[in-house]
Amino acid sequence: MTVPAPQRTPAQNKQVGTATTQRNRASTKVKKQEKTHRSSRKTPRRGDATAFFDSSRSVDIVDWLVANPSEREKIEWMARQVGDTCEQVLKQHPGTHPRLADHFWCDVLAALVQVLTEALDEIDKVPSRVSQVTVDLLGARTREAVHTQRAGSKGNAPCQQKKTRKTVSRADNDVAAGLHDAILEKAVKDLVTALMTGVTEATHGALDPIILRLQILTILFCPDPYAHKAVWDYCVVFLLKQGIVIRSQNYLQQFYDMFKQQWTWPT
Repeated sequence: MTVPAPQRTPAQNKQVGTATTQRNRASTKVKKQEKTHRSSRKTPRRGDATAFFDSSRSVDIVDWLVANPSEREKIEWMARQVGDTCEQVLKQHPGTHPRLADHFWCDVLAALVQVLTEALDEIDKVPSRVSQVTVDLLGARTREAVHTQRAGSKGNAPCQQKKTRKTVSRADNDVAAGLHDAILEKAVKDLVTALMTGVTEATHGALDPIILRLQILTILFCPDPYAHKAVWDYCVVFLLKQGIVIRSQNYLQQFYDMFKQQWTWPT
């Protein structure tokens, strides 16, 4: 969408057409969903969340990326690091795809956001770039956060009825499928090392922009932020409250406010 129409290749024209269709569909869907909203409702319905996140990813985030080409390039670079790390894991451990696809990578990204946010003051004192020792420490802390997230998350959504709630945690499903701690630990370490070594050298130790890029990438990666506590708490809520990506004026305020609250429902 950043290439002027006369300069686009046939493939680019097709991509723009697809993006425009998705954009129009998402905008129409969220407006229809707002009309059925009741002010007494405190948590989103499945339809609310589907419409909201489709609109966020097809409209708001796309607009922000188009308006910020430098940030877009950095986020694309981050996405490639995730892809490369995933490819390495799949080559070394065939058959792990189903478990890795169960929110593992967005768990890692959200955990890194959590760790960086908690360590922001300490790390930002570094004048030029994060040292290898610090990168290793971030990797270890991120792995701990991922373990905690997956041990406490079953993938239930706000409107999940008690009789249909999942009862087994993602961590237990990982173990049952043979995706053991050693595999996950190496995957987390490799990804954190790739992300932090590259981005800190380019930004001279300023972590706020890195956190923002990670939050945007996490929302784009997550297959269902509606049922993912870590993504919701550390990425969605922050971006909504800051008005950085998803703009409140695009939505009915009461509808929008449902997505600004911290996670208060079953995991």
